[in-house]
Amino acid sequence: MSKFRKSLQAVLWAAIGLGGRRADAEQRADGGNLVLILGLALVLVLALIGGLIGLARLAAA
Repeated sequence: MSKFRKSLQAVLWAAIGLGGRRADAEQRADGGNLVLILGLALVLVLALIGGLIGLARLAAA
C-alpha cells in the first residue's frame, strides 16, 4: 500500500474515531509521513468547514 493511502487511512480513521486497538492506531500512524498526515488532516478540516458553511448558506436561502 502506498504511503499516501496509509496516511489517508490514518487520518480518516482518526477523524471518525474508530481507531480500534491502540496498537493498530499506532501502526497506521507509523506507516505514513508526518507532514503528509498533517496536510491531509488540514485538507479534511477545511473541507468539513467549507461543507458546513455551504450547508448553512443553502439553509438560509
